[in-house]
Amino acid sequence: MANNKISYTERDFVGLRTDLLRYVREQYPDLIQNANDASIFSVLLDLNAAIGDNLNYHIDRSVQETVLQYAQQRSSLFNIARTYGLKIPGNRPSVAVTDLSITVPVMGDKEDVRYEGLLRRNSQFKGAGQVFELVDDVDFSSAFDSRGFPNRTKTPNFDSNGNVINYTITKREVVVNGVTKVFKKVITDGDVRPFLKVFLPEKNVLGVTALIQKDGTSIQALPKNVDFINSDNKWYEVDALAQDKVFIPDPGKKGDTPGIKVGKWVNTNQRFISEYTPEGFFHLTLGGGSSSAEDSLEDLTSTGYKLDLQQYMNNLSLGSAPKANTTLFIQYRVGGGKATNVGPNSINNVATVDFAINGPISSTNTAVRESLTVNNVTSAIGGANQPTVEELRNYISFNFSAQQRAVTINDYVSRIQTMPSIYGAPAKVGVMEIENKILVNLLSYSEDGSLTSKVSTTMMRNIAEYLSDFRMLNDYISVTAAEVIDLSTEIDLVIDPGYNQAEIVTNVIDKVSSFFNADNREMGQDIFTGEMVKDITNQPGVINLVELRLYNKVGGEYSQNTVSQPYKAQATKEIALIDGTVFAQPNQSFQVKFSSKDIVIRVKSMAQPTIS
Repeated sequence: MANNKISYTERDFVGLRTDLLRYVREQYPDLIQNANDASIFSVLLDLNAAIGDNLNYHIDRSVQETVLQYAQQRSSLFNIARTYGLKIPGNRPSVAVTDLSITVPVMGDKEDVRYEGLLRRNSQFKGAGQVFELVDDVDFSSAFDSRGFPNRTKTPNFDSNGNVINYTITKREVVVNGVTKVFKKVITDGDVRPFLKVFLPEKNVLGVTALIQKDGTSIQALPKNVDFINSDNKWYEVDALAQDKVFIPDPGKKGDTPGIKVGKWVNTNQRFISEYTPEGFFHLTLGGGSSSAEDSLEDLTSTGYKLDLQQYMNNLSLGSAPKANTTLFIQYRVGGGKATNVGPNSINNVATVDFAINGPISSTNTAVRESLTVNNVTSAIGGANQPTVEELRNYISFNFSAQQRAVTINDYVSRIQTMPSIYGAPAKVGVMEIENKILVNLLSYSEDGSLTSKVSTTMMRNIAEYLSDFRMLNDYISVTAAEVIDLSTEIDLVIDPGYNQAEIVTNVIDKVSSFFNADNREMGQDIFTGEMVKDITNQPGVINLVELRLYNKVGGEYSQNTVSQPYKAQATKEIALIDGTVFAQPNQSFQVKFSSKDIVIRVKSMAQPTIS
């Protein structure tokens, strides 16, 4: 009896044709006599082998598109990302640092603070064919930005007689590329369904900044920016529709620091997610229910245990669906891309601004408003196009393990950095763990730009509250101010007489100042003086570094904190270096507060030996 077993192992054209020919010869030896290339039998073999080869190719490609390493289609990578719970980014906007300046009149010999107005966020500036918007409100009366960082300078302007006639007030603020727009979506009865998708009408959407819902379907006027901020009927963007809590400002509480709002977690059913399509369009997905599960259970009981499955599943566990006969207003931003990376001094045109000045003289208010100027002191950087296929693959590979909880120390640090800046942004963060107690140590910036242990109580409470939703169940969180250790240094150098001594000293001071720059150091990072010695001795004209001394500055205009290692002399508080190192505790940060007086360079003459 002939073996009629069919092999499924052959995959390509040649293998399939050979297997088909073997099978026919085994099963129908008398039927086929001629299998040469010119026969009709050979043609049929080729056709069937080709069909099998083509089918195998498409099967292979379909399987490959489900595997991250082999997928080639954007749509496939988007599907893989959704499986991992990742949100694919679109265009990314560039960001620049600008100087915003106004001219205000004087009152006596000081600036008239009544005319230091409030420039609201989303005010627009132009340059190099691009539009940039303010990220936060700019309060010219405050020495700090919205994050609590010092950012204001005041410059007096004099007449020919040396009298102060006005002041130029400058705030250093961040602007981001893009234009804010509003899309209106009328909700009819047909739109009231679970997980309604709302597509925005254009590409290059950077993201949704706010969404509010108003009763009625014939509303013509678009809401103002303040309406999106203060509306009671807001919808909140979440990472997943199952996330039922959001961190929002608490209107009933006032913080201890201007610009820092008190935050709180609140439960909300009005939530949405947003995502890009593989083609570059942007859409929102609203919630899926209209009633609570408890209501459905009550209905079940009251109706004699008659179960309407649809009714029971139509609960608010994944958020609420929009109500009929209402209008959604979606505030979003458009822009981004590589073309938005413009050079310095190119953003210099004031476009559309919302500038509130409430001085007693209206004409002066107008004059101050019209005096507003802008200039980007840095290049606009960070702008990028939508990720390519290969970039998508790397993004998914590097981020698929992201979790919505804090497990490690680094998780807590990362979570603090994701807290919106309106609730405070610490200058330095250090996290320690002691027996399930998470100790979060914070530092802020003072008005002169130096580190300080005077941290906003509001910010500390906000961070504690924010982390409470991500911590492990058995973790206890304590947030406190860290310690600033103020240092000074004296350095004795031998300089080549052929070089300009003043120039060498200036260069060395710059090197030392950069070495001690607190922005370049993490909390708890030790100081290895060998690195600084190397930088100094490599400077042209420096023959030798004879001696380097470090001192702990304590009291007065310096902090009260001391280093953990002994002094060489208690009177001078010269630090006894251990292998050229000053060791920091996990809750300590070092700084040289005043470079002009805390970095002392002494030039010594080269000693000439006496030979007898």
